[in-house]
Amino acid sequence: MAPVEFTVTGGEGSPLDFVAALTPASSLVVITDPGGWAQVSAGLAVGSAGSAVVATAVRPLRCAVLDLRHFPSASGLPSLADVPGDVVVLHDSRSWDSGPLVASLRALGRPVVLFTAVHNWVSGVDTSSVVVGWSAPHVVLAVPRAAGAVRVEDALWQFRELERRGQMTYTSLPAPPVVADRPVSVVVALPGATQGIAGALRPGADYEVWVRVGDGPVLADDLKLRAVLSMSGRQVVSEVFMLPAEGPSAWVNFEVKTPYASVPWSGELVIYFGVVPVHVQQVVLPVGSGEPRTSARLRLSRTFADLPASRAVSVLEVGERALVASGDVPSWVSTAGVAMGLPALSGLDPWYGKDFPAYCTDLAFLARQGAEVYAQLFAESGGRHSAQAGDSNPAAALRHAARVTGRPAGVTIASVSPGVVRWPLVYDLPFTDGPHRLCASVGQFGPFGAGGPIPAHCPVHDHSGNVLCPFGFWGLSSVLEHPVGPLVHRISPRPWPFEVSMAVDAGMDRGLTERHVTELMSQIPPHSVTSAYVTPPELGRVLAGETMDAVHLHFREGFLDAEEIARWDSAGVWPQPHWPVRKPLVVGTSPMVGLVRSFVEHGASAVVCPDEAVPQDMAGWVTGMLLARVGSGMGAGEALRQVRWEMLSRGNVLGLAYALHGSADLRAR
Repeated sequence: MAPVEFTVTGGEGSPLDFVAALTPASSLVVITDPGGWAQVSAGLAVGSAGSAVVATAVRPLRCAVLDLRHFPSASGLPSLADVPGDVVVLHDSRSWDSGPLVASLRALGRPVVLFTAVHNWVSGVDTSSVVVGWSAPHVVLAVPRAAGAVRVEDALWQFRELERRGQMTYTSLPAPPVVADRPVSVVVALPGATQGIAGALRPGADYEVWVRVGDGPVLADDLKLRAVLSMSGRQVVSEVFMLPAEGPSAWVNFEVKTPYASVPWSGELVIYFGVVPVHVQQVVLPVGSGEPRTSARLRLSRTFADLPASRAVSVLEVGERALVASGDVPSWVSTAGVAMGLPALSGLDPWYGKDFPAYCTDLAFLARQGAEVYAQLFAESGGRHSAQAGDSNPAAALRHAARVTGRPAGVTIASVSPGVVRWPLVYDLPFTDGPHRLCASVGQFGPFGAGGPIPAHCPVHDHSGNVLCPFGFWGLSSVLEHPVGPLVHRISPRPWPFEVSMAVDAGMDRGLTERHVTELMSQIPPHSVTSAYVTPPELGRVLAGETMDAVHLHFREGFLDAEEIARWDSAGVWPQPHWPVRKPLVVGTSPMVGLVRSFVEHGASAVVCPDEAVPQDMAGWVTGMLLARVGSGMGAGEALRQVRWEMLSRGNVLGLAYALHGSADLRAR
């Protein structure tokens, strides 16, 4: 077939965003995007067809996937008839002509997305086809004016030439549809009834509480979930149920007996995915008078289509108690009376470290109080450190997950109302006052140690007796996350360079601030950082637009409050919605009590800050290490864990003061 001419435009986004926008109106999309192919083909078995659902800025892209390079000819291809997908995604094979296969699929009404090399000729394109390429920072879109053959590199050349002349036009992605939160309904009924009742409940009577997850977006697959009902004065009850890929779940039935007193009877309903509490709401059942009511208290997912990866342990904080899950049925623990603090913050050398004896002293101080907290919280968990304790023991669950997966275990700390436990400081090995021995990892990964890559679990197997080991701390052994709202997994879908906006409180020490900036720019390319001294009102204007991937706030504690952020919102300083697509990571050098939830509710993907004031001159070093790792593509949770270990290698234990308020899986792109 003869080469074709085409009409070329460009747009901002990712190539797969435009694939989702173009199909099914365009029945053939020819694309060169290795990263996009890696997304749609993740987990694809060699020699077989598979299905995948890829999240895009426009809509979930449901794909039937087949790699033609695995087959010597079209005759050996598996059938795609029963593989679900809105589009068929193929990777071209130049050893045989895939044109007839593409044409037959299009004739059946199945749009085809064909991944190919930029210089390959693709035949069979026509006016209902689109060629998609990449010319940073734009996606190139070329529509053939007639039937024929095309190379993507020709479209790229035409785009660059038109752009050089200033004659290029740009196409915007359609706004993603507003997806309503998937409802979770609670109904009270009489035993054996087929419909619910309204009004007050009788004291000391039997009832049923029905729970159902309602309709919402189509999911990639059926989900196995767990509903947990915990009413005041009653044992926790739990039921496993399935949420189908399409439509609502079936009703889950809990039998309850009301108190004998006429009181508003309250409790929590929690929907778990694995051990992660993704939906929490309060349930109030009126005994004697009133109407049943529910109120949402926490959502880590609005639709159940963006659930987190597997975790080993979760903690749901509700004031002075917490619901802990490390196995099938979660249980309540009391956090009342827990007191935790950091060792002396003074004594750091010019490289932000301490010598080996001081480092061991600090580590022992933290291990002593961390072990006391663990014993207080989990004294009835089936044995503190016994391997036979099973999943009811969080320590055993964390070590088992790390050994099985070869990765640090994940821990979710979700807060309905924050408690007082500093979970990174929890120490789950035996440790008390008196003589103790040092695990070999204390020296290996501490100051002047051999160092090396940090393993998923301690390389030393014997932790019997009174032992001091860095891997006993949850903040060092595991990847911790402290989400306060729906999880965000990408800062931005656009493959632009990583950009940081730094805002500085003019009241900070100028000399230390200059050192801070020097430290930061030694780890992050200086051209990617913009900075300014600001007042709180000026800060609102600086953070109004979607111009950064990270916001670095270098200010004193109390410089900013939640009321000021609310004023930016109400006064129109911040547009609505704020940060809808590019959702920056906010990193603070001071505690941000009361600010975390405000930033997350106004579009931030996550917030990282210390729970206690740390030395100002150390803050730039810590921030630079964290942002350098996130900017390189590392997940935020693992990045913070590695920063803690990097600080420990200099004898500095203050990395355990930092917390990630967001998803541990958060990545820049």
